[in-house]
Amino acid sequence: MAFNVTNFTSVIASKGLASSNKFEVAIHFPNGSREQDLELMCDTVSIAGKSIQDTPDIQYGVRRAIAYSVPQFNPLSLSFYCTEKLEEKKKLDEWQNLIIHTNDITSSNGGNFNVGYYNDYTSSSKIIVTKLDTSGNSVFTFEYVEVFPKSINAIELSHGVSSGPLKVSASFQYAYWKDTTRN
Repeated sequence: MAFNVTNFTSVIASKGLASSNKFEVAIHFPNGSREQDLELMCDTVSIAGKSIQDTPDIQYGVRRAIAYSVPQFNPLSLSFYCTEKLEEKKKLDEWQNLIIHTNDITSSNGGNFNVGYYNDYTSSSKIIVTKLDTSGNSVFTFEYVEVFPKSINAIELSHGVSSGPLKVSASFQYAYWKDTTRN
């Protein structure tokens, strides 16, 4: 079927185009609490994808990729505007300190780097990303389960930049995601 402008505009007129700036994020910490200030400061989120592992099927003739094993889930990336006292970064750092205990690194013995128990830093943790339409109604909802901040990116300071808010971004690992959209 050849491209048809009338059909294209008809689809857009009837279904609309999704807007990337209409979303909500709910962050549930391991203790089950929510930090609504942190949620409000979230300025970007990438809806994580998944990939299927494959192996080459090398037989006579055409080579094919054959799927196997379980899906691999890509990390979830979130970026947050920072308030003056960098509370957003502090909250993410506190969460990471549950994973690898670095909060006493300044002690005389150099601290420890004991690894926490998986359930202690993921038991009730989840991130729920809801895509909204232009009217503010939920279009779809993805829930990321057993979430933890795998990496927190550096915050760049510079005398050369005179304006613009600071941001901190983090990549979250999780066990799996599920579509919890209610139609």
